[in-house]
Amino acid sequence: MSADLVVNGNLVSEGDMQVDGTVEGDITSKKLTISATAVVRGSIEAEAIVIAGAVTGQVKARHVTLNKTARVIADVVQERLTIEPGAFFEGNCRHFPEEKPGEKKALERIGAKPDLAPAALVGASKPAAADADAKEKDSRALA
Repeated sequence: MSADLVVNGNLVSEGDMQVDGTVEGDITSKKLTISATAVVRGSIEAEAIVIAGAVTGQVKARHVTLNKTARVIADVVQERLTIEPGAFFEGNCRHFPEEKPGEKKALERIGAKPDLAPAALVGASKPAAADADAKEKDSRALA
């Protein structure tokens, strides 16, 4: 897409795409390059994304590269992230690991909740009921 082109709407491609102009909408592609002259406002999703221009919204890809001229204000969901010195990035960054086939189903079969971390890992203490019992005992002891 040339630098003087402005698109208001979503773009979908099964191949590679390079954006040099302005896009107000979502972009889905196999490989996506946002050049230094490009401005994108919306969600972008691809296997690999290289950003040298401005992106505001959400970025989702297995491999995301922010070149030194990139200006990204977005939430990034990725498997591998490369940020060159000089790039501007503001937002949240989350890693999405590759799920092994059958792993989630196997955990569900045994009653585990694969999307929830064990309490010991997230620093949770006693259950709320146990905490309430301890407070009640403390108040009786003071009386």
